[in-house]
Amino acid sequence: MPPTNVTSLANGFRVACEENPNAKFATIGLAIEGGSSYDTEGLFGTGRVLEKCNFLGTTNQSRQQLAAAVEEIGGHLSVDTDREITQIQLKVSRENVDKAVSLLADVARNARLSDEDIKTAKETAGSQRHEFEERVDEVVFDNLHRCAFDSTTVGLGAPLYGTDEGIQAVDKKALEDFRKNNYTAKRMVLVGAGAVDTTVLEKAAQANFGDLASGAQPALEPRYVGGDIRLWNLRFKTTHIAWGFQTCGAACEDSIPLGLATQIHGGFHRSQHEMGQHAMHRVLKVYASQDHNTPSNVHFPEQSIETASSFLKQYNNTGLCGMYLVARPCMTSPNDAGSVQEIWQYTMADWCRMTQKMMHQQELDQAKVNYKAQLLFNQDGSTNSATDIGRQVLQLGRRVPLNEQFARVDDITVTNVQEVLQHYFFARRPVYSLMGYAYPLPTYEYSSMWTYKYWY
Repeated sequence: MPPTNVTSLANGFRVACEENPNAKFATIGLAIEGGSSYDTEGLFGTGRVLEKCNFLGTTNQSRQQLAAAVEEIGGHLSVDTDREITQIQLKVSRENVDKAVSLLADVARNARLSDEDIKTAKETAGSQRHEFEERVDEVVFDNLHRCAFDSTTVGLGAPLYGTDEGIQAVDKKALEDFRKNNYTAKRMVLVGAGAVDTTVLEKAAQANFGDLASGAQPALEPRYVGGDIRLWNLRFKTTHIAWGFQTCGAACEDSIPLGLATQIHGGFHRSQHEMGQHAMHRVLKVYASQDHNTPSNVHFPEQSIETASSFLKQYNNTGLCGMYLVARPCMTSPNDAGSVQEIWQYTMADWCRMTQKMMHQQELDQAKVNYKAQLLFNQDGSTNSATDIGRQVLQLGRRVPLNEQFARVDDITVTNVQEVLQHYFFARRPVYSLMGYAYPLPTYEYSSMWTYKYWY
């Protein structure tokens, strides 16, 4: 893999470049530490509205001119706003790198923020929020963050897509304040990956961002509170459960053991038959095969567990780790009414098993293979690589070389993973997010005992 060179301008603006001489196209991106976590109370959704305003016209170009400029250089534009980071990317040919940087700088720095643009942006942000509410998995994880972290003020508990009230309350001053506080030199990284020359990118950065104010970096101090949030809907045919616990930030050395722990179980789907690689998959498959001796032509009985997967979401100073379950409540037999609770309990019990009793070396070896595969996927293509570079430079201050990451993974032992889980998971206060057909599930007080009881 090509090395990633990170340099800084005099004002603290960073330039990260991964030059690949064999590539035909380059992804030029602007990573900004200004996601939904930096929305202020009463104005949740400000970052989303500003993201839309950026492409509705600048003080130098109209909306039509911006679209024509992107089309002229043959660029493919993408924008993504997460909880802490906003990434704006253009995929262009090598000869159009200069124009791509100028276009990104104009969009990020000079949005005109007219009344008409703000109104259009608010309508678009509101529509996206309503579309988001139809994606059950995203709603479950958004609620998980709002329940895990104090959401009354600025922070990770702020809703990812804002609120209807917050979006409507956004005005020009709120957008200007958000841009002034977050779109500053020390909170931005210009990223280049693929067919891009480091010297050319640095000169373009100096020309377009050299006069950008350094700005004070607002510090977020997330406060983990835990608990549970339940959205009952008995018309749902499925039950969605996300359970998790607080972890360290991305720069902590415990990140790799936690990442390996999430790879031990991998992902499960009821249709995978004998493809399950872990004992948990075989247990879940028993639940998924329940048909209660009822004659049926359905190849996969729509009962009990549907999918199960582990997750690790890391931010600057904290994170969340756990599992996400989707199940269909067994309603055809009273003896199986508690199967969803048993599955939920079993997944947490297996984490207790790994933490306190035994983690097999074979489990860890397979997890290392899966973890390395994910690291390689993050560098597959210039777009994935640019996204990974922007995230790492903002969170870690550098892009960790692949061989260094592999060496760190190889050094991890079973004892290392168990010690980390004992610190973060065992007997800690969990957080739950439930949605759908969830009425038969136990209370928080009862289920929180599953993080420290033995169930083998």
